[in-house]
Amino acid sequence: MVHNQDEFMDESGQDLVYCCYNLFDSDVFHRNTEVVTRSIIDRAIESSDDEDMWITYHVLLHAGKESPKIFRWMFRNEFFSKLKDQIQHQEGTRMQLIAMALMYEMCRIQTLKASDLALADETFLNYLLDLIEHTRTDDAEQLNYGAIKLLLVFNEQYMLHTSSRPHHSQRDMKFAYSGNPLLTVLADRLGRSATFGENLIFMLNRAEETALQMLILKILYLLFTSPSLYEFFYTNDLHVLVDVVIRELWDLPEEEESLRHAYLRVLGPLLTNTQLKKATYKRAEIVRLLRELGGGDLDSTLRKQLQEQQLREQLLEQQRALGAKFTYRDRESSSSPFVRWASDRSGCSSPTLSAEVEEKKRGVGRSKLSTVESSSDSLKVPGQEEAAESLRQHIEHQQELVSSPTDENPLQIEVPTMEFKQDRQSDNNIPQPSQRAASPTTQRLVERVLREWLDNEMKNGAGTTGHGLSVRGVTDGHSTEATDGRIAIPVAQ
Repeated sequence: MVHNQDEFMDESGQDLVYCCYNLFDSDVFHRNTEVVTRSIIDRAIESSDDEDMWITYHVLLHAGKESPKIFRWMFRNEFFSKLKDQIQHQEGTRMQLIAMALMYEMCRIQTLKASDLALADETFLNYLLDLIEHTRTDDAEQLNYGAIKLLLVFNEQYMLHTSSRPHHSQRDMKFAYSGNPLLTVLADRLGRSATFGENLIFMLNRAEETALQMLILKILYLLFTSPSLYEFFYTNDLHVLVDVVIRELWDLPEEEESLRHAYLRVLGPLLTNTQLKKATYKRAEIVRLLRELGGGDLDSTLRKQLQEQQLREQLLEQQRALGAKFTYRDRESSSSPFVRWASDRSGCSSPTLSAEVEEKKRGVGRSKLSTVESSSDSLKVPGQEEAAESLRQHIEHQQELVSSPTDENPLQIEVPTMEFKQDRQSDNNIPQPSQRAASPTTQRLVERVLREWLDNEMKNGAGTTGHGLSVRGVTDGHSTEATDGRIAIPVAQ
């Protein structure tokens, strides 16, 4: 394979993959898997010829993907050091990419020794971050994403060593480090690692592997809980991240419970520690999502506050529609604020909550756009004043319901007030939607996110409505042992 690669192997690499799997299917390899593999590993370590290493590295990479224990066999300090040297000093060559892929798989499958992890020092981390910035416009994404994935597994290794070695002996001090070196480097490079942050969120948006999503969520959690890195991301990137988190939490299947918990753990500090703490993006959608994820056993006080928040968001959307300029084009445009308000006031992707909002709609009466009539005789839009007046009257009526709910409420829905009393009997008459079943851990995480988020809004005056709600003094019946207020994200396997 090494001596004749130029004759029968194409540039795409498909022929090389075909040759590798022919080797794995051979009787010799099946009968002597460990002996053959270890001899290839020795050859990869000792060889200095690029053509030879190009073949042996690919054989080891594909063999390890078929049998992960092979990645453990090949992990030796001298091989790890050799891969690091090839990544740093063979930039732009084909050897750099394959060395990066091998190092990633070797670090992902096992916990490194302190002496091995010491090779991933701040100099190497800075080089990888610079490489990510330099390749941001490259058509081929493999090198850029390969460097990011390598940083992600280094971060996990740092987390493992920090948690497993609370005390360092004097003998190990030369390999010890304070905190997480990657976070230290990122804090020193504020404003110079924008591509890393942008592509991190982009990779999470496209990731299908649970292990990769967990690696990304872990670094995001650390960034959002490290004071020096609270504003590492641009606000627009945070908006994209919120969209991704909302989508994933709605779409994740029931069996992906650990991944759902990781997203919830990231959502809390994302809303309370970053730029979003003063102006929450897609606040109404987050409220609906957390209410749905919390299930039917969600804390009663939190549930009532969420109901009030949803009503406030609906009223605010109506006020926006009322204040918007209604033009002739709006009559035909689905993006018109009037049409959007009339056609879908809920904007809710939850079937349960949509049913509840539809129940409210049926009692409202005729559409607020019914007074708008088509006309080509005048530049003034016919019915504009009537539509605005109808909207204004509806909003005033809704606000009266909020301030003084009565038995004559045509919606037959009691609107919770700002102060709730536990002895109110009329709450039993409120129609409650069927809730999804939530595990105790999911419910605890949802309640924690809500408490921290709403308390933050009260302190910072955040939120689209301008009303922050406090949930101090409300307990969920669960004790937390962590003294720093953080919840550990499980290690990806």
